[in-house]
Formats: sequence, C-alpha cells, structure tokens
Amino acid sequence: MVIIMEIRDIDFILNNPASWDKLKNTTVLVTGATGRLGIYIVNALVELNNRNNFNIRVFALARNPKKIAEAYPDNPKNVIFLEQDVITPISVEGNVDYIFHTAGLASPDDFTHRPTDTLWGHVMGTRNVLELAKEKKTKKVLYVSTVEVYGTWKSENGIKEDDMGPISHTNSRACYPEAKRLCETMFACYKKEFGVDYTAVRMSHTFGPGISLYDGRAFAEFIRNMLEGKNIVLQSDGSAVRTYTYTADAVGAMFLALLDGKDEYYNVAATQNQISIRDLANLIASLDPKKQTKVEYALPQGEKLLYLPFKLGILDSSRMEALGWKPQVDIEHAFRYTVESFL
Repeated sequence: MVIIMEIRDIDFILNNPASWDKLKNTTVLVTGATGRLGIYIVNALVELNNRNNFNIRVFALARNPKKIAEAYPDNPKNVIFLEQDVITPISVEGNVDYIFHTAGLASPDDFTHRPTDTLWGHVMGTRNVLELAKEKKTKKVLYVSTVEVYGTWKSENGIKEDDMGPISHTNSRACYPEAKRLCETMFACYKKEFGVDYTAVRMSHTFGPGISLYDGRAFAEFIRNMLEGKNIVLQSDGSAVRTYTYTADAVGAMFLALLDGKDEYYNVAATQNQISIRDLANLIASLDPKKQTKVEYALPQGEKLLYLPFKLGILDSSRMEALGWKPQVDIEHAFRYTVESFL
C-alpha cells in the first residue's frame, strides 16, 4: 500500500516539544526510507523545511526504486535518494549530522520465512550505519529497537529500560530479538571506542496508515478480514494484552529522543492504549462500515506464524514521558484512521 500522509499525522509529530531548531541547516540520513517509519520521518523533515525554512538536507536510503517512486511521487525538495541495500557500505558526500536508522525486517512473516535475511539485515545494516557515523562524526544516531530485546517477561509490572528477561537463542525465531540485542551492543561499543553518540527507542505494536495487511500480525489480519467482508477468527481465547501506539505518536517520540534525550534507551508505548486481543477484534469489527463483521473463535490449525512469545510485556514509558512526550491518539481513533486509509 502507498502511504499518503495526512497533514493531521504530520501535526501530531510536530506537536511534540522537541528542540526542533537543532535541525536547522543540518543533513539527516534516514535508512528504511520507504518503510512506514521512514516515510513518516522523511515527510516530517520535509514539512519542517516547508513551514520553518529549516534548510534540512535529507538522504533517504532505500533499495527499491519502484517503492521510492510510489512513496515520494512529488520528488520533495532537499531530499536525495540513495538507492541501495543498507547491508552494503553507505557512502555520501559532505556531513551527516543526524541519522535515523529504521531499516530491517520486522514482521512475524519475516521471522518465519526469512530468518537469515532478518538476522543479517539488522546486523550488517547497523554496522554500516555506525561506520558512516564514525567517519562523518555524526552528532547523534537514533536507533529503532524493539520490546523483544527484553525477552520473556512474566510480571504484570511495566518493563523499564534496565530490565531484561531470557531469550531462547537456539531457534530461528531468535533471529530478530538476538539481532536487535547485538545491534544495541554494537552501539555501546562504537560509543566507547569511537565516541559515536546515540539514543534508541524500544517500541511495541506500532501501527497506522500504510501497515501491511499481509505480514502476519494479528491486528493486520483482523483489519484485512473486516475489509474483505469476512469474520474475524481468533485462534486463542484472546486474553493476551497488548499496547498499541499510533505511528505518528511513535515518530514524534523518536524526534524528541534524538533531539532532547540524555539517556541511551527509551521505551515508547501509549500505555493508555492497552487492550486484549479479544477486545481489539471486537473494536475492529465495529469499524466495518457495512456492519457485517463478527468475531469467532477457532482452535489453532495449519501453519502457525512465529509471534511475540509472551502474553504480558507492557512497556513503562515514564522515561519518555519525562521528556514531554504525550501520545495524542487514543486506540479507537488510531484504528479508525488506519481503517479509513484503506477505505
């Protein structure tokens, strides 16, 4: 799906109390520029130029020229596209002041069918980003990490940035969390040895317009079923609780962490948007404009995609909120905006 960003969503991003002036007359690299997060980041930077004449030069890195053309049909001013895979060394002319590193496979479908690509994409891509940051003496890198680095978490207490649980590393499903853990270690090494400054956001269940409806995530499947006029079929009792963060809220947190964060890690989760899988299925069914979709229950059957392996795992975002971050989109509007983007 081609993402057509609403001004509403750009406003959500720019409403954050970040030190936006730090971006004046800078060069920013965005990896994964045709992914959902990358598109939002690039468009926010373009809008900062349009509204405030910030003179930001953007390098947008993505490997697929067709996706680049679809994501940026208007060929925005001050955006230079780098058509390459992030796993190959990155070379650009001039300074690179800030980097948003968002590239990497991150869906249950990837973990199930492309574990090797998932693993090396994150590890090799992050090495190339860090080598570029070292070479260019980049001011700061923003790394997009994940709740999965925390491993199995069985407590009902919110997960704080210094918490850590076990990960079973002897199966292919570990390709994603173990790669992300290694990447975080790589950042620590480059900071200690070469002075590369960074901050990372650990996110969970972020979604919005432009999500893939075929990547195996439960909420994407629910939306697809509703749009196709089918019932939503739960393969469990639906008691697992998740927190869902709207994409524009998450990207606003990234800018805030990059420009004002003093810590190396920030959890990003709209904790007020907690909901069980069962209640989420009913919410999405209620958004069916034809009012035909119902929620059913069935025993698991057929191939099972490799989902997040625990029922609990709610992030504590108080460190992020202390910077002034406040999610602006509640769960009903978040899913309503997402469904409307497909309708």
